[in-house]
Amino acid sequence: MALELDFECEPAPGRPLGCVELWAGNERAHRHQEMAGLEADAIALPSGSRRGGDLCALFSCDREAVARVVLADVVGHGYSASLVAAHIHRLLHKYRDVPATGALLEALNDAFTLEQAPDQPLKLTTVVSARFERATGEFQYTYAAHPRMLLWRARQARLRELGRDLEGFPLGFIAGERYQERSERLEAGDMILAFSDGITEVKSPSGERMNPGKLVELADGIIRTLPQPARVHDLAEHLFAAVQRYHGSEEFDDDVTLLTLRRMGAE
Repeated sequence: MALELDFECEPAPGRPLGCVELWAGNERAHRHQEMAGLEADAIALPSGSRRGGDLCALFSCDREAVARVVLADVVGHGYSASLVAAHIHRLLHKYRDVPATGALLEALNDAFTLEQAPDQPLKLTTVVSARFERATGEFQYTYAAHPRMLLWRARQARLRELGRDLEGFPLGFIAGERYQERSERLEAGDMILAFSDGITEVKSPSGERMNPGKLVELADGIIRTLPQPARVHDLAEHLFAAVQRYHGSEEFDDDVTLLTLRRMGAE
């Protein structure tokens, strides 16, 4: 289910992080992965095709001192969107060692935007990029018009959106866009939920849309029913199944990806 690379990576600008890809895919998958101080669980379900426009990529950087995660969502789905996702993956490898999350998105956006043909429709892509430092617990993140992640604070037993005030155009809209960064310090047991808009825009059989507020309520209720400390695998499976029940079907009209992260305890 991993994407194959057929190109040589060029040096990235800035101090290199030395990132190694652990896994990346835009196919149907349920993947569990341990990174630098983070436990990750990724569920992906393309719509109506073997590959889709959602790209999830996990990296180990700086000799396993830093974890990097990227979730991209190409507008549309199916074969054409899967080709764009593969191209984003190639660009991500070219710039994977850029240290800051905002600078990474800026590099991706400039390259992606300038390569587009002026007489063709824009190929827009939303992205969330994040990096986690094992030693400090700092979780730095940046959005390019992507749905806001959710943070579960284990100590406070509270779920909330991250970076609600952050703005930024999707990749491919305009070159030269600057992307702001935010950071949170994660404690052992804290969890992050990242997802494509296939989840927040899914509709019930009666046509009612799953908005971010409803997703927060749904995820919060599920976490509170799980044995604590909750396992990312259990949370991911329960939440994904709950979204399918809300939709009234195991298949979706858009590509759907759910990435669940949990800070592991002291090692």
